Amino acid sequence: GYALLCRTLKPKSIKNSRRSPAKLAPNPRKPSSDPSRDAFRQKKLPPSIDYVIIGSGMGSLYTAALLSKAGYVCIVLEQHYVAGGCTHSFHDGAFEFDTGLHYVGRIEKYEALFDMVSTGSKVEWAKMGTEEDGYCYDEIKLGTDKPWKFRAGEENFIADLVKEFPDEEEGIKEYVRLCKRANKKADMYFYGKMFPKYIQKLLNKYVNKEYFTYANSTTWDVVTSLIKNPDSTSGKRLRAILCGQFGDYGLKPQDSPFLIQAGIVAHYMGGAYYPVGGSQNISKAIVPTIEKAGGRVLVSCRAKSIIIEGGKATGVNVVTVDKSG
Repeated sequence: GYALLCRTLKPKSIKNSRRSPAKLAPNPRKPSSDPSRDAFRQKKLPPSIDYVIIGSGMGSLYTAALLSKAGYVCIVLEQHYVAGGCTHSFHDGAFEFDTGLHYVGRIEKYEALFDMVSTGSKVEWAKMGTEEDGYCYDEIKLGTDKPWKFRAGEENFIADLVKEFPDEEEGIKEYVRLCKRANKKADMYFYGKMFPKYIQKLLNKYVNKEYFTYANSTTWDVVTSLIKNPDSTSGKRLRAILCGQFGDYGLKPQDSPFLIQAGIVAHYMGGAYYPVGGSQNISKAIVPTIEKAGGRVLVSCRAKSIIIEGGKATGVNVVTVDKSG
């Protein structure tokens, strides 16, 4: 987080009210300015607001963009001086650094989702690696060994491991099958979250048993069970390679649910991509969609409290903040 300093003492109040599009009179941002660094000013607020969304991470920006596509006026408030959450980037001298988005898999799915809420500029994606290295997306370094490279494609994933560990072909193939299977079972579990609690309980009892098996098994235990001789030098090396992607989620294989490991493996197996021009281009493509409907994404603005009237949230008290952090 950031320790942001207040510049004003008296909070401003933003309240929502229904309006017809014909009465919309926004104060537009200059086209030449950066849409992800639009600092809060009272005069930038539209006369009528349908939704106020606190925070400008991907969940907030995407929700605001979908609502905007449906004709609603949305104001997104961000206390940092740049919008985008973990997709934002910053410069240090001549170098640019991303803060959270390092690579994306299953681009055929996510590119379509981003395009759906982008206006004007479109996020372009570059495949990681090269044709010569098989579009390698991850390297696992074990001691002084030569780095193990995961090449894009399920066939390459299996073939490379089987070539190195021919006696473990059955276990390697079963590992890939389990990763894909667990990832698929997670879809049904989270799909069930759309339904009332009693429906979720029925799904968990009769449909999601396999999901909980994967969720309650550790990565270490599942991988170990698939290796013929896990205590041998070769077995330990194979286990380390298969568990090596744990850095993507930050838990040791002995502690992580196999479900998380399986999700990472399945997500990147087809290859990984990075947004051309940096991850900040994602928010720059989405913000204009919100503005097109009369809304705004405003930074350097901290939400102090939510206004409740008649048991409903009707507005937000805010203060502007400076960049010194």
